[in-house]
Amino acid sequence: MYGREWFKERAFSSLKRIDDHTWDFSDSLLLYISPSATDTYEAMQETDTPYYKMVTKPEREYLEAIAENVVKKLPDNFEYIDLGPGTEHKEQFFFDELKKQGKKFTYIPVDISQYYLDLSEKHAAEQGIPVKSIQASFEELADRLGSPKTPRFVNIGLTFSNYKPSVILSSMKDIAGPGGFLFINAHMSDRTDMDVLQEVYALDAKSLADEKLVLIGLDPERDVTPRTADKAIQVWGTVIHSNDPLREMGVTEDDKLLLFQSLRYTKDSLENVLRENTVRYHLFDTGAAFIAALIDI
Repeated sequence: MYGREWFKERAFSSLKRIDDHTWDFSDSLLLYISPSATDTYEAMQETDTPYYKMVTKPEREYLEAIAENVVKKLPDNFEYIDLGPGTEHKEQFFFDELKKQGKKFTYIPVDISQYYLDLSEKHAAEQGIPVKSIQASFEELADRLGSPKTPRFVNIGLTFSNYKPSVILSSMKDIAGPGGFLFINAHMSDRTDMDVLQEVYALDAKSLADEKLVLIGLDPERDVTPRTADKAIQVWGTVIHSNDPLREMGVTEDDKLLLFQSLRYTKDSLENVLRENTVRYHLFDTGAAFIAALIDI
């Protein structure tokens, strides 16, 4: 279903013009489609890496601290839809608290990668949790699920930061349906050292987009400049050599490509986004470097 041609078509169609010489190629679905990309992502999560110390560890501590209060706001029986579960099993903090509070749920991990789905399904099943994984893109998921028969809790966590907020929140609303709940998490730029974080992404994320570039016919080393990360935590590369399919789209030499983003927020800017795109939400602010929101649909 999701063969090489599907990913190539997705890659080309995801290229969106920002201005005359700048293109948005930040579709994060395309990041982890090969074993080498998966290895790069998992290496970033190792406990001795700067990324783990600045992002993974403090996020895990934060989620553990808020899990009880998040679960209190959820219904007694629901579907837990986990968008992009990854390898860190951050869902475990919610699993533990849901069990304590006696709430029933079916766990539905969703990813384009069968590798991550297998990990998530095994992790839940070993605990006796009803689980039904779905291999799909986020955009396809609402149609695949159909109308909700029980409330849905849709968790995208920190992956929220990889997308334009209005786009991902709209997609999440479609997935949750009426009476559902959305859960997002954001890293606060004014509560972390952004200069150090920029360096972390410049080092650790520089090869994450290599497979994406291959999909549009570019050699990551020969055809694109070394990747750089800016203060917005956007990773960029400049085209050195274009090709015929890209030229037909208007992508030429010296054009810039936005290859990946992991946007940071302040509390005010996060609330502005939520006010613009939602009606009811609750923030979980412990003073940590992260703030999550539970959004009612």
